[in-house]
Amino acid sequence: MNKLLTIVIPVYKVEPYINKCLDSLLIYKSGEAKDKVLDDELMSLMDILIINDGTPDNSANMSRVYAETYPQYFCQIDKENGGHGSVWNLGVKEAKGKYVKFLDSDDWFSNLDEFLRKLSKTDADLILTSTFCHCENNVIWKSEILDMDFDTTYDADKFDWLGNRSHNYLLHHACCYKTEVFRQYLPLFIEHQPYDDVVLWPAAMIGGKSIEAFDLVLYHYLMDRPGQSISKEVMQKNKWAKIKTDKHTIKFYLAHPVTDTSSTKYAYIQKKMPRLLGGWYLSSLDLPYKEGKQVAKDWDEWLKGIAPSYNGRWAKLYRSMPYWMFRWSYKCYIGLRGLLKHESGPTRYVRVEE
Repeated sequence: MNKLLTIVIPVYKVEPYINKCLDSLLIYKSGEAKDKVLDDELMSLMDILIINDGTPDNSANMSRVYAETYPQYFCQIDKENGGHGSVWNLGVKEAKGKYVKFLDSDDWFSNLDEFLRKLSKTDADLILTSTFCHCENNVIWKSEILDMDFDTTYDADKFDWLGNRSHNYLLHHACCYKTEVFRQYLPLFIEHQPYDDVVLWPAAMIGGKSIEAFDLVLYHYLMDRPGQSISKEVMQKNKWAKIKTDKHTIKFYLAHPVTDTSSTKYAYIQKKMPRLLGGWYLSSLDLPYKEGKQVAKDWDEWLKGIAPSYNGRWAKLYRSMPYWMFRWSYKCYIGLRGLLKHESGPTRYVRVEE
C-alpha cells in the first residue's frame, strides 16, 4: 500500500450519473477553480478504482475517459458482470490505500479535500462522516453523528454502540474503513445478489479496533431514482435476494463471533442483530404460504445461534401462534399502519432546508 485512500466505484447502467460522480473526485487548487488546476498533492493521496461490472450501456466508455485523462489517479478495471458485491470484493483486494471508501456511481462526494487532510492525521480503523440523502422534490435529509466528540479516537470494544445506533453509521454512506479490516475476510460480499452491503456493519464492528468521527458531510446519497434497489417495487421483486443476503450476514457472524462477553460489541450484537435482520420473519410474509412458513422457521433457528435469549416483538408473536395466524396478524397491522399519514425521512436522518 502506498496511497492514503482507495475509492471503489462500481459501474453498471449509470449513464445519467457517472460524470457527476467522477467529477466530484477532482480536487482543484484553492482559488484556481476557474483554470481547473488540479491539486496534485491531495489527488496523489488517492487510488480511484473504477470497476466496470460488464455494463451493457455507454457508462464504461464514459468513465474510461477519466482513467485515460488522469491515469495517475484513476484506474479502470473491466470485468464480467458479477453484481455489486463482486465489485467490492475486487476493490478491496486491489486497493492500494490504507483506507477504502465505497462510492456508488449514482452518488457523489463533497468536502473531499477536507476529508483527506483529516484522514492523513488519524490511524483509526473506522471513520464516520455525515451524509446528505437527496430525495424527490429536492428534499435533503442529513445524517447526524450522535454522542461523539469529533476528531477523537474511541476504543471500539468500549464504544457506546447501543447509545449511538451505530450499525447505521457503519454502512458505506457514512463510513470509511481501514482496508485491512475487510481484506482479512475476503471474499466478504455475496455476489450476483442485490443488498450485498448488509454484511458491512457486523464486519466493520467486529474487525475494527478503533473509531473516529469527522465533522463534515462527505457522501451524497441519491434516492428515489427509477429502478433503484431500495424502491418498494424492486425490493418486492428481489425478496429472495434480501433473504439470501441476511442469511449470508448471519453465517458471517457465526464464523467470526464476538467472544469477549464484556465488550460493548457483544452486548450490541446480542440485543440488536436479531432485530436489525428483521427480515427473518417478516420477509416470509411476501412468499407463498409453504415457502414463507419454512423461511420463518429457518430464521428462528439461525438467530437462536446468535442470541438464544432474544425474544423481540415479532419473534414472540411468531412463537406464540400458528404461522397462518402470524401472517394474518401482520397483515392487519400493516393495514392499520397504512391509515396513518405523515412525512418521514430515511432512518437516522433529519431534514435540511435548502
